Amino acid sequence: MARHFFRRFVLFLAVPAFLIFSASGQDSQVMPNIRGESLSNQQVELPSAASGNIAVLVLGFSKASKEPTNAWAKKLSSDFAQQPGFVLYQLPVLESVPRFVRGMVISSMRKSVAPQLRDHFVPLLNGESELKKLVGYHEPDDAYLILLDREGKIAAQTHGPLSEANDSAFRSQIQMLLKSSK
Repeated sequence: MARHFFRRFVLFLAVPAFLIFSASGQDSQVMPNIRGESLSNQQVELPSAASGNIAVLVLGFSKASKEPTNAWAKKLSSDFAQQPGFVLYQLPVLESVPRFVRGMVISSMRKSVAPQLRDHFVPLLNGESELKKLVGYHEPDDAYLILLDREGKIAAQTHGPLSEANDSAFRSQIQMLLKSSK
C-alpha cells in the first residue's frame, strides 16, 4: 500500500513539473527545419512533413539510445497511432558516426525496422549540435522527445527512459493537443 502511495505521489509531483516546463516558453518555440532520407528512401523535411498533425519526434544520439527510443516509439504508437491527426517520427542522429560506417548502420536499421514504419524512420546525418541544444542534451543514451502542435511549434519536450511518470505526463500533453485541435 505504501508503495502504491509513493508511485502516485511521484506521479503527482512529476506531472505539474512537466506541465510547467512545457508551458514555460516552449509553446511559442518553432521547430527548426531538419532534413533526412527515410528508410523508405523518401526525402523528409520536418516540421513541414508533419504539418496539420500532432507529431512526436523521438531522437536518439547513441547506439545505446536504441532501447529507450524504441520503447517510447512502441508505447506511443500503440496508444495513438490510430488517432487521426497523430504522427510519430523516429530520428536517430548519426552525424558523429564515421562516414565510412554510416551506410552499414543505416542498412542494419533498414533490416530491423518493419516496412510499414520506414516512412517515419529518418536517420539524421547533420545538425547534431543544433538538435542537442534544442533538446537540452546531457545524457547520451537517453531518448529525447519533442511534441509538435499542428503548426509545427514545440508544445512539450521530455527525455529519459520510458517510465510511468514520464509516459503519463507526455501522454496527457498529446491528448490535450489532439482534443483541442478537433
